[in-house]
Amino acid sequence: MKLSFPRPGNWFFILPWIAFIPWYGMLIAMLICWGVQGRPLYDFMDEYKSPVYISDIGATNLRPLFIACSAWQGLGYCLTIFSHWFQRYKFRMPPWYTKDERNLIVAACILGIIGELGLLFCTIFSTKNYPHVHTAMVCVFVVLLFFSVVCLFTQDLIMGKHYAIIHPRSDCNLTFDQLKWNQWEGYIWNKYVISAIFKAVWLVLAVVWAICFAACKNGSRSSDFEWLLAFWFGLLFIIISVDFYLGGRYKQSKFFRSIDIDSFTGYYKFEEMVNRKNSNEQVDDLHFIDSNSSNEPRDIEKDHSTSTPTTS
Repeated sequence: MKLSFPRPGNWFFILPWIAFIPWYGMLIAMLICWGVQGRPLYDFMDEYKSPVYISDIGATNLRPLFIACSAWQGLGYCLTIFSHWFQRYKFRMPPWYTKDERNLIVAACILGIIGELGLLFCTIFSTKNYPHVHTAMVCVFVVLLFFSVVCLFTQDLIMGKHYAIIHPRSDCNLTFDQLKWNQWEGYIWNKYVISAIFKAVWLVLAVVWAICFAACKNGSRSSDFEWLLAFWFGLLFIIISVDFYLGGRYKQSKFFRSIDIDSFTGYYKFEEMVNRKNSNEQVDDLHFIDSNSSNEPRDIEKDHSTSTPTTS
């Protein structure tokens, strides 16, 4: 069976891949070099570990690789989060429902920048020459990246709660303001909620690996979890890439195109979008709501059975 994917709405989904592939390349290159060297015990190490910590290899002649690839990954993460904000702001992806989601993305970006600077300083201040500064910078990176991803997860969750109410398959007659903080109504299993679940699973397991890394008394087992965390980090970029791919196709989504324009009233950027449409502004990014201007109801179930797969 031949797999085929619909043409992407834009090419921002490639950015996360550009960010994390050199990171994986660095990790693999470090492991290979350490193995080829005969798995040595470096002169600044207190005890033998197999494998050694990433920072131990990064403090050797591979330090330029460690600094360069970590800096590239850090820049890539920050640009990825910024492009998330940019796409929603410019209607390249579904815009925010309220300013809360916008603020969460801004917070994720700021936390990510500071956290990634912690990683960069961690590579510059090597564990060989500056062990205490190195450890402090590792903590800055881990803690702030954790909260950055929490902001991403929370943003998806809030957007999913809003989208569940106005989704064409929703049977909810309430408005968002009428819902309690822990009450979910409508078409709950939408793309935002599913993405939030993936990020939550990633986050929980990352916390588990981090606790094991810090708690293990055996140096080799501790380093195992450090390498696992480093490779696990790359999966976050893949999740975000999928978000960008699906979000960029929202103008082709049979469900999103079928939402009544009036349902967007009161929703921050959506209301701005509708106002610009009603004022007859010629904006290409708004053409997808032309289909909503018809008074004839659409047969969603028929569309679902006959059209090619699109985003939910």
